[in-house]
Amino acid sequence: MASDGSRSGTAGDFAQVEAFAGLGEAALGALRAAARIEAVRGGELLVRHGETADTLYIVATGRFHVMLPDGRVVAEIEPGEPVGELAFFAGGTRTADVRASRDSTVFALTRTAYDAVSAEHREIADTILAEIARRLARSTAGSAAMPARPGRVVALLPAGGSAIPEGLADRLAEHLSRHDDIRLVRAADRPDGLDPASEAFGDWIAGVEASAARVLLVAEGEEAWDRAIARNADDLLLLAPLAGTDTSLSALEDYALPRFFEQDRTLLLWRERAGEAIAGTARWLDPRPVKLHHHVALDEEAGIARLARFMAGRANGIVLAGGGALGCAHLGVMQALIENSIPIDFYGGTSAGAAMAGALAQGLTPDEVVVQMEEMFIARRAMKRVTLPVHSFLDARVFDEELRRRYPAGDIADLPTGFFAVSTNLSTNAVHVHRRGPLWEAVRASGSLPTILPPFVTEEGEVLVDGGVLDNVPVEIMRAAKTGPNVVVALRADAGAAWRIEARYGDVRSPGRLARDLILRRRPERAFPSLVEIMSRSMVVASESAVRAALDSADALLVPPIPETMQLLDWHRGREVAEAARRFTAGEIARRSDLAAMKAA
Repeated sequence: MASDGSRSGTAGDFAQVEAFAGLGEAALGALRAAARIEAVRGGELLVRHGETADTLYIVATGRFHVMLPDGRVVAEIEPGEPVGELAFFAGGTRTADVRASRDSTVFALTRTAYDAVSAEHREIADTILAEIARRLARSTAGSAAMPARPGRVVALLPAGGSAIPEGLADRLAEHLSRHDDIRLVRAADRPDGLDPASEAFGDWIAGVEASAARVLLVAEGEEAWDRAIARNADDLLLLAPLAGTDTSLSALEDYALPRFFEQDRTLLLWRERAGEAIAGTARWLDPRPVKLHHHVALDEEAGIARLARFMAGRANGIVLAGGGALGCAHLGVMQALIENSIPIDFYGGTSAGAAMAGALAQGLTPDEVVVQMEEMFIARRAMKRVTLPVHSFLDARVFDEELRRRYPAGDIADLPTGFFAVSTNLSTNAVHVHRRGPLWEAVRASGSLPTILPPFVTEEGEVLVDGGVLDNVPVEIMRAAKTGPNVVVALRADAGAAWRIEARYGDVRSPGRLARDLILRRRPERAFPSLVEIMSRSMVVASESAVRAALDSADALLVPPIPETMQLLDWHRGREVAEAARRFTAGEIARRSDLAAMKAA
């Protein structure tokens, strides 16, 4: 962190800081004399958690992020705002790390300097304390993590020993321009004589940012330029050839990666043709932790358009709730979205919703998924094979065999479209989000209805059951993954509502009567709840508050019509419920602006 007490211009002029704009010239002069100007490179820490708070900082140029010890990024600090003011005035220690997200400058007032200047000019203290009062609501203690949002300035850097394909940055900028005003900036665009290593470079980037809604800074193999754009970007987009052999971190990546939080890093893996198989994604992901990765084929525009939607904060997600055979409604919803040109960029779901989402994320059409479900559950009777009730009531071997056959054993990361599944981890008593590993295992774990199917046990010995136990509508998980609207599909409008039946406790059948009724296929006049119904309802109760919160905050909630008599294992009614959901969703798209707004630009 460099210091330059004599620096002039915007960074050194308190009058340019909004919080001090109302001060008189005498007070401004006293501040200039008392404060020193410090330059902070992008990625460097201005303050560290636990340090003595003996200096008050005020941001002059650039941008900073506040990060708690548990890794949560809870605030962004922009020009004119103080840094570390609460601990400074309380005489304590720093409660968080504050890191520059790009090359920045700050005014630094030591305690001695502040005491002296505020004693002479009381209005300075009043101004600073007023700014602190405006920010008290954003104090870091107990703060929630900042919601996902795309950065305005993005650095495009090659990963490994690769180079950015010719024309790819221009094509990406073209797609982004359909959402925002875009500036594509290369080394040749910088002013003559501007040294990328100078503090003036950050000021120039700030000026470029002010001229457009979004800025793409493109690496070109010039070390000083490439490092400078890495220091002055909000987000990092790494680009690499999927089939490339050199997946080790380059010197540029070693420099750039520590300057970005994981949530601000994205990996684009390109291949020459859409017909090329996607495999080996893990080779690129393992050395470089990123929040999201995307697969793009250079011979088509769809993948680039999808990436542009993510970067613009306009990516469409779909969240599919659990519900057994009722989940066939998800396929009708998807068919209607396709017919109305609403692209889905990220799939997520629980239980049956995870199964449908995983199949769709592979690239299967809704009709192909219906056929797949019919073959699994009707032809192969995958959920109708009982066993001795020690680990479960159903024998899962045929079910597992079908899942292995219909969902590839490769990494979820190799799917052409983003996907996650949710299960409940009984070993940690928490939601388990599946983003890596074999797809069939994620689907199997997410749909492990307790007592009905055996739990799924991981290689680490963790016990996973149906995700519906804790989160049957994982909207918040989708929101944490990306910015942009989400279609949320619930499977019954009365989920979580009061459940009352006509049967009474005396209607419980004896073993003999149960056997006779099963043999003669007789249904009692007042049916007592079945084991599947009881378990399904128990999960609704367990996750009721999460379900209600998810549905209340859904971006675009759809509750397709499902016959009241349809049960979780009624797979023979799948086509019926899918077609009803398709017609329902088409009507909703025609009348609702939130759904219509999701159509491809």
